[in-house]
Amino acid sequence: MLRRTALRTRRESAPPSRAEGASLRPRPISAAASDLSGDRRARGVRRPIAAAPLALLAALACGHGAPTGPAVAASPETTSPSGHAPPASSSATAGGMSQPRAEALTKKIMEAVAAARGLPITGGVAVEVLSRGDVRLFAEKSMYEHHSRDEIRLFTRIEASLGVLPPGADGEQILLDMLELGVMGIYEPKKKAMLIGTHVSESQLDMVVGHEIAHGLQDMHFDLLRLQKPIPGDSDAETARTFLVEGDAQAAYLAWVSGPSGLSAIPPEVLATVGDQALSLSSMLDHPILNRSLQLPYADGAATVAALVREKGWPAVDALYRDLPTTSEQMLHVDKLIAREPAVPVKAEPKALAAALPEHALVWQDTLGEATLLCMLADSVPTSDARAAAAGWGGDHLLVFDRKAGPDVTPLVIGMVAWDSEADAREFEAAFNKYLMEKMPTTSLVRRRADRVLFATGVPQGLGGALDPAAWNAFPPAPRAKGQAS
Repeated sequence: MLRRTALRTRRESAPPSRAEGASLRPRPISAAASDLSGDRRARGVRRPIAAAPLALLAALACGHGAPTGPAVAASPETTSPSGHAPPASSSATAGGMSQPRAEALTKKIMEAVAAARGLPITGGVAVEVLSRGDVRLFAEKSMYEHHSRDEIRLFTRIEASLGVLPPGADGEQILLDMLELGVMGIYEPKKKAMLIGTHVSESQLDMVVGHEIAHGLQDMHFDLLRLQKPIPGDSDAETARTFLVEGDAQAAYLAWVSGPSGLSAIPPEVLATVGDQALSLSSMLDHPILNRSLQLPYADGAATVAALVREKGWPAVDALYRDLPTTSEQMLHVDKLIAREPAVPVKAEPKALAAALPEHALVWQDTLGEATLLCMLADSVPTSDARAAAAGWGGDHLLVFDRKAGPDVTPLVIGMVAWDSEADAREFEAAFNKYLMEKMPTTSLVRRRADRVLFATGVPQGLGGALDPAAWNAFPPAPRAKGQAS
């Protein structure tokens, strides 16, 4: 898990064994994730972190560190890559992980992961062991480096308006609780240090160190601190960065544990299954949308990086740090990443809503992105249907309004999503309408015109009729690039 600055939360599953061949921020929740893993890891489920509103909260969590996280359950009979056999129990060893033991294995694992990833070791990585309580204190301090408490409360309220969290939820405490219980390892670029929880067992150490040390290698070559800076108004771009950093680290770990064949030993179908499990298993957890948002960078991010490596090699991944992906769509579809397909511009003119919303004021603007929408849709339709409905995303823009006289529990959120085709828009409209009708049937609306879908959540009673035409005026159609639907 890379330490970053946004409240994001996701879950991760255990990594594939050799036998198998193989982090809240101010925006819509979705994209950031930290390497959270916990007691459920023994059951094949891990916890990660997400971004503003979905993207917001997840980004905060992921923005402060990089927790560990692969995605396929490891075989208990397999000897670990460091050469020691896993203990009979998956619980932490008596007394917890010790500093000497953590330091003893780190250098050996770093050399092996560096070779598998193709990144030479150019510096050192310190090793620190910390308790669960220390994890919480670290996360709490990191959370406020780039965002105030008021901003985090706003992000939480936006998430509640979108159905990601319940109205009145305390996003800060939700995130801190998830981190305290789930984080096993963190890489801190400011200190050039890997932080390992005392609760990490011998059987988990290779996985934790393998992922986190990959972050250390990334930092040596690509300067991870620059990737932790928020991108105001574009949570989806932050999500894309999270997918790259966490997906790369997870893929590097998997390349190491897979042996001489590296990532070529892992069938693409296996990694695709891991991504689907990240979406479906989260339904059994508290705050499932937030958990999906935290998990996907490790699962789908690793799958996309692995596909890129198989096609073009690790240098193509290195190149992404010089020319960063700009949308989560790119990090969900390797063909769109290679083509660097840009987002369709969705222009917003909030002043067009002034007459319809005389008692409201604009308090936030942002983007959602395909990954965030996917995590939301998976709450109401089967995983395959959610992926199909989110694919074809073109671009989006989100406007958030609060009452001038005092904010409601949930703000009014108005968004426009542009799609690659009218068929894509129609498919999304049906799935998203189902999601909103389940979450907030009396305070939401969904409308479609050709290949654009307008939606609103947290709609005050009696405002829907006046809001509909005014909202369309707030998002005037923009010219499409050549080859795109209009």
